[in-house]
Amino acid sequence: MSDNEKKNEGLEFASVLIQHRKGIEHDKATQKLRDAVAAVKKTGKPAKVTVEIGIKPVGNIPNAIKADVKVNDSIPEEKESSMWFVDDNGGLHRNDPTQRPLWEDTTPAADGKSAAAGRD
Repeated sequence: MSDNEKKNEGLEFASVLIQHRKGIEHDKATQKLRDAVAAVKKTGKPAKVTVEIGIKPVGNIPNAIKADVKVNDSIPEEKESSMWFVDDNGGLHRNDPTQRPLWEDTTPAADGKSAAAGRD
């Protein structure tokens, strides 16, 4: 293929994406791809990143089009949970209310604060 034929073909897809809005959507797609790969490694679930280019004619200019680029993703999230214990009244506790603690801390702390004040 001659250089003239290549010149008349127009830009390749990647070049258009990089030049569209000074590469903002390209950068967004690149970051979402990295996020998707990290999420797949972490969760073991599939992810998807799509680049959508909408093309519309420009009113009175026959050889012109308007291009809009959207970058979408479907990235799995790992849901974090915590364990709680329920008492007879439906109250939630971090420690099992039906079990006695292994170490009873009945002496007040030197600073006057409870030893359990910092516990979650």
